[in-house]
Amino acid sequence: MFEIEKVDMEHIDRIGPLWEKLIQANAANSPYFADYYGTFEFEIRKGFLQEKLDNGAAMYTAVLVDREKKQDAGFVTVTYNRDTSFGEIEMLYLLEEYRGQGMGKKLFKMALSCLDINCIRDRKLCVTYGNEAALRLYESFGFYPFTIDCLQKRS
Repeated sequence: MFEIEKVDMEHIDRIGPLWEKLIQANAANSPYFADYYGTFEFEIRKGFLQEKLDNGAAMYTAVLVDREKKQDAGFVTVTYNRDTSFGEIEMLYLLEEYRGQGMGKKLFKMALSCLDINCIRDRKLCVTYGNEAALRLYESFGFYPFTIDCLQKRS
């Protein structure tokens, strides 16, 4: 049995272990910057989220909980600003064992529902280059590449 639990910024550390797995998955998918992902730290990511909140954004984080296995199976985090009508799906991750069962779509729908309820018109997300499975999921909800950011790889 699965349940969704909302997590606020005060308890955001709960998603830390899943976030670490997200970063590992991004590194595995990245054909050019796997080593760069190794420099990412959850504390810094939390700081970026807090900065958005300090600047007037709101945040919604939902954790998918597998009650049978007594573990968190995935999460999604969204930030949005009602004044600018802009929202961003910041992070979405689902443990591999739960993929292909519609759980990723469920989390994504929850993110979109949050944006709908808050009348957020402009929506954005970022996908690691090479993560074709995620891109297909997002395209099924009407999200398509708009620009491609390139980083210079330096030795």
